[in-house]
Amino acid sequence: MKRAVTLTILALLLCAVTAQGIPIPGIQGRCKCIRTTASHFDPKLIRSIKYIPRGSHCMAIEIIVTMKNGKKLCMNPKAQWMKSFIKAIKASRLQN
Repeated sequence: MKRAVTLTILALLLCAVTAQGIPIPGIQGRCKCIRTTASHFDPKLIRSIKYIPRGSHCMAIEIIVTMKNGKKLCMNPKAQWMKSFIKAIKASRLQN
C-alpha cells in the first residue's frame, strides 16, 4: 500500500514539473547581452550579425556581431552608427 502511494505521488510530481515546463539554460528567460558597446569598427571585419527582437526572454533588442576572428560583440542598438548600418543592410536586402 505504501509503495502504491509513493509511486502515485512521484508520478503526480513528475506531471506537475512537466506541465510547468523546465527552462532551458541560455534559451529562455535571459538576455544574451549583459553589456553592449557603441564603439565603431570597420564593417569589413564582420562575419555575421544576429538581430534578436525583444520578447519574453529579454526586454531589450539585442544585436550580436560576430567578427571574422570569431569574437562576438553585443552592439548598442541605439547607437547612431548602428541605426545607419541596420538601415543600409535592410535597404540592400530589399534591392536583392
